[in-house]
Amino acid sequence: MGNHTVGEAMGRAAEAALRNRQPGETALDILDRICGPYRDTDAEFEAVDPANPGWVHPHYRKYTHPHRDAALGMLILEAFAPNGLADRERFAPMIGEMPEGMGAEEGKALHAQAVDAWWDEVYDKFKQRYGFY
Repeated sequence: MGNHTVGEAMGRAAEAALRNRQPGETALDILDRICGPYRDTDAEFEAVDPANPGWVHPHYRKYTHPHRDAALGMLILEAFAPNGLADRERFAPMIGEMPEGMGAEEGKALHAQAVDAWWDEVYDKFKQRYGFY
C-alpha cells in the first residue's frame, strides 16, 4: 500500500469513526484503532477532494490539519493538544484562518508561530506515538 493511500485510508476512517463515535470513546481510543494498523509507515496525509479524485481537498490540504472539517486533524487536536479542542483557535492561523483585520506581515508571523506550535506541541506527539516518519 502506498504512503498516500495509507494517509487517505486514515483520513476516511477518521470521518467514519467520528460519525459513529460511541459514548465515552476518547480521541486517543479512536486514533489507536485507526492508526495502529499503519504503525511505523511513511504515511502521507495530503487530503483528496472526494468529488474530484486526484485533486486537493477544497477545504483543507492535509487530513491531519486542525480544520473543523478534517476529522483526523480534529482527533489529533483533541488527543494531543495541551488543552484539547479548546486549543483549536490557537492553531487556526496555520490553515489560513486569521483574526479580522490582520495585516499581511502580522498574518505571516502568526502563521509561522501557529505552525511551529502545532509541530512542537501536537503533531510530533502524534507521529511519535504511531511511528510515522
